Amino acid sequence: MNPEYFFCPNNNCPYSKQYSYKEKWYKKDGFHPTKAFGDVQRYRCLHCGRTFSDQTFSLNYYLKRKTDFKVLLPQLISCNSSCFIARDNDLSFESIRIRRDRMARNAMFMQTKLLEGHRINEALAADGFESYTRSKYFPVYINVLMGCDSDFMYSFSESHIKTEQQKERMNTEYENISFTGCDLQKQFRTLLDYLTDRCADDKCVLHTDEHKTYLSVLKELSGKAGFPEVTHIQTSSRKARNALNPLRSVNYIDRLYRKDIPNHRRKTICFARNDRNMLSRMALYMLTHNFYKPRRISDKARQTEEKHYSVLGLDEKKLGFWKSLFRKQRFFLSKIELPEYFQKVWKRITETPFGENWYPLPKFALD
Repeated sequence: MNPEYFFCPNNNCPYSKQYSYKEKWYKKDGFHPTKAFGDVQRYRCLHCGRTFSDQTFSLNYYLKRKTDFKVLLPQLISCNSSCFIARDNDLSFESIRIRRDRMARNAMFMQTKLLEGHRINEALAADGFESYTRSKYFPVYINVLMGCDSDFMYSFSESHIKTEQQKERMNTEYENISFTGCDLQKQFRTLLDYLTDRCADDKCVLHTDEHKTYLSVLKELSGKAGFPEVTHIQTSSRKARNALNPLRSVNYIDRLYRKDIPNHRRKTICFARNDRNMLSRMALYMLTHNFYKPRRISDKARQTEEKHYSVLGLDEKKLGFWKSLFRKQRFFLSKIELPEYFQKVWKRITETPFGENWYPLPKFALD
């Protein structure tokens, strides 16, 4: 039990409204034996009568085998495939997916919690990173929103498009498949919706390439309540991708995707078979890139202590608290107001042309 992160899991109980309490609101209620964790301490809320245990707050909750997520995390954000990670940890592919999804939910929770009240005070860059899922007949754009100075990744979304290659097969590949709701127009709007009520002085400088969709989306959002006044600057995608390019930050994260995430390696055999699994890995990579990866690495021997979040002026004490919990405790959806797209990734209900959800969300993930 972590006394700084201990509350009643009943959302209707007054002792579920914050993360810890000074008064005695619970009592110990015996143990229950488990094969994986031994005897687990149980508790009972003195107000509502709800029973729960130490496992309720653990990332290992409901797992049949104890996992050290501190050891697993580096593999999940590296170029290792899920099959390799499963073999290396003597687990099944499905077991790795379950653990990755848990850490991805924690990642979205932690980033949102740390950015509560923060106002974006830097120029931003937005662009789409092209990849594919299921087959090359289903290209996707991972739309990313980056800070130009900090290289901090604020948000992302996924849009699906049709390919123009091998037209003789297009009718059969796209039969009974709808791209409504997951096209670039809607998903880029979802990306920029993140800026609502989050920019200093309600103003923002946004760099993009010359894609026509970006102009139409900004025109559509102009005048929306809470949406900032945007100074839109376009740069040709053919311009040299060096440090002087205004789109440097999105070009930088594109290179990292190709290098570190096996779903997006060139001519990969590790491409995503399920786009919602791919988004979970993307959420986890976003968090570790922003809060764990050094901002500048001049050589292998000299890695700066400064991280990508450093220039945002976040509360280090608050950051230390959540980082200490990230790889151990289970974060609850009811304790945070996530951005709209993060909620969809959490609940595995993002827009996709495939429709089905091969891996339904467990009920406890909605606590």
